[in-house]
Amino acid sequence: MNKVVKKHYPIERLPADLRSGLQELGWVHIEIEPEREAILEKKLSPLVASGKNVHGDVQAVLTGICALREDQ
Repeated sequence: MNKVVKKHYPIERLPADLRSGLQELGWVHIEIEPEREAILEKKLSPLVASGKNVHGDVQAVLTGICALREDQ
């Protein structure tokens, strides 16, 4: 899991929502770590057959494979 750590980060460079409640000038220590639920894991099963077929129709692919096997 990746974690971003910034030491001595200037407060004035923080986004407004993170600056609220802090003094105007100064430095902060920032640690950003993604929550486990936020990590997107893609399963392969929904991706099967979702791409463009670049090899032609099934019969053309099978014919090409058979031709390659006959060469050996």
